[in-house]
Amino acid sequence: MDNMIHRNTRWAPAAGVFVVLTIFSSASLADDTPSTASRPESSSNTELASKLANPSAPVLSLNFFLDVAQNGGSAPDAHRATFRITLLPVLPFETKHGNFILRPAISADFGQPYLTSTGNVETASGFGNLTLDSLFGTTLKSGLLIMGGLNTTFPTHSDSALRAEWATGPEIVIGYASKKTGNVYAAIVNHKWSFPSGDRTVGGQYVYAVNIIDGWQITANPFWTYSVSTNRLLFPLGLGFAKTSVLGKNKFPIRFGAQIWAYLPPPDGSGPEWTVRLLVGPVVPRPWQKQGPGTIRKARTAAD
Repeated sequence: MDNMIHRNTRWAPAAGVFVVLTIFSSASLADDTPSTASRPESSSNTELASKLANPSAPVLSLNFFLDVAQNGGSAPDAHRATFRITLLPVLPFETKHGNFILRPAISADFGQPYLTSTGNVETASGFGNLTLDSLFGTTLKSGLLIMGGLNTTFPTHSDSALRAEWATGPEIVIGYASKKTGNVYAAIVNHKWSFPSGDRTVGGQYVYAVNIIDGWQITANPFWTYSVSTNRLLFPLGLGFAKTSVLGKNKFPIRFGAQIWAYLPPPDGSGPEWTVRLLVGPVVPRPWQKQGPGTIRKARTAAD
């Protein structure tokens, strides 16, 4: 019983943050009357929100994430909080046969825990390991979403204790984007080999975005991993919301959101128990292609 009370106490900060965010979103939704949903900018917000949730859509966005995580495990001093700031731009290039999408993740870690050779948990901070998704694909007329490419990790962490090995491998995306509702569901799976150790890791994301009204969505896209060498699975259950709006006289599109990911208890050592993720994602014009599906100019025209 004491263990259960202690575990619930560790969950209290995450639950509190998420409850506050949920109340805020509910209050905002209450202000959206039926007449609001019928305005042109309302349909534009919903359409753009669906594009931003679709991994194959050619929309250039600059996503800023703040991750607050609580770590746990059986190792001494494993119960620690950590912070991560990530810039994840989505860089789309349209072709006649599909869209080529680059998603580099540039991060900075603060108080990131790691296991030492003695089995204790220490922390480190610094510039993170760079990862890059390179994907090509499209959404077919039937709504089937299919992509393929590579997922690569670069050993760029400024602290040697957290520096990853070079790792790369194939990645696929399979999903469905409803043309009727705009809802998006997708699974992203990659299989990477690390060099020089040869360790293998299977990982990815599951993505869902259910449109509610005027650019509001129930959505989450948590990361999961499975280490083939250690047989360790980290699979979070994710719940969250996002709001896409066109702001100001210049009709500047931007996306806000919050999610909470609850992980399976770490089997040993150290690992995350929950993560709260906050998102701010401005949408900007593509300098290399200023007109076309999903660009700001089209979204602004629809809202005028």
